Amino acid sequence: IDKKEMTKVITAIYDLLGEDNRKGENSPDNRVKKIMEKLDINDDKKITRDEFVEGCMKDDVLRQLLAPNV
Repeated sequence: IDKKEMTKVITAIYDLLGEDNRKGENSPDNRVKKIMEKLDINDDKKITRDEFVEGCMKDDVLRQLLAPNV
């Protein structure tokens, strides 16, 4: 998944959760930037399945944001 796709995912999650605070730190772009910094281990501007799983296992906040029921 690349940055553009991740932004769509975060925006969809916000829509599903009814999140209205989408400015500053909570903006989808800022969220995606932080997620990419944490998960894109090889810095290829994409997150692989393995990078996603490893990142979520290490970060409870990220796991709750991206996979709240897991």
